[in-house]
Amino acid sequence: MNKDAARLVLVVEDDVSVRRPLVKFLEMHGFAVVTAETSDEGLDALRKHRLTAAVVDLRLRRGSGRDVVVSTPSDVPVIIFSGVPSESAELERIRPRTRLIEKPYSLVLLVETLEEMLGESQNLSS
Repeated sequence: MNKDAARLVLVVEDDVSVRRPLVKFLEMHGFAVVTAETSDEGLDALRKHRLTAAVVDLRLRRGSGRDVVVSTPSDVPVIIFSGVPSESAELERIRPRTRLIEKPYSLVLLVETLEEMLGESQNLSS
């Protein structure tokens, strides 16, 4: 495993104009990133990698980010980013450690939320 494996984040987003700056910003903040454009690619990434967190768009051109969110292990924090908050409300209720960041979103807010959720993870495991 590489040295960044402790901070490996899955980003599921099919819009390259959103995905590219998000990945770059996460990498600037010390995260390693695995990307997926479809729900199937996201589910495959969940099987292949031991993730620290996931950032998932619910509305994808192929499949639904919802499948990725509910399949993510419960100890992995998930940030849903969506322009439709009503879609994430149920997921936030049924899956622990899930938060919504509405589109259009702030990269700074997203990384701060991610760091906060990861801090909570450390507190739970210690």
